[in-house]
Amino acid sequence: MNKIHVTVVAALLGLSGMLGVAAATDTVGLRASASSPSVSNAEIAARAKRLASAEKALRKARSSKPPALPAVPASRRSSASAQQQVVFERSGTASSGRGHGDDDDFEDDDSGHGHGHGDDDDHGGDDD
Repeated sequence: MNKIHVTVVAALLGLSGMLGVAAATDTVGLRASASSPSVSNAEIAARAKRLASAEKALRKARSSKPPALPAVPASRRSSASAQQQVVFERSGTASSGRGHGDDDDFEDDDSGHGHGHGDDDDHGGDDD
């Protein structure tokens, strides 16, 4: 690369870095002045009062007992819900011993790919 190209690329990277830092500080709010509070003391006091009342309600709820649960109805036995018996019976046919990967259904004994017809000259390659 020429020196001018290196300088231009470095300047663009530096500029994009500065703009990225400026956008990040603006998003986070670091450039805002921290000297002036955004919430007044009266609002803080009102929120503290609401928080204290919520804490009091939680303490009261935690100390009280929950209401009693309703009684569970007696279960009724029906013939449909009775225990069912499952019986497993093997079929009468014997397994032939062939696995899932057997390709014996094809009449191709030469190449094993299913499209050979016994012609060894037609293999798709160069015959040189």
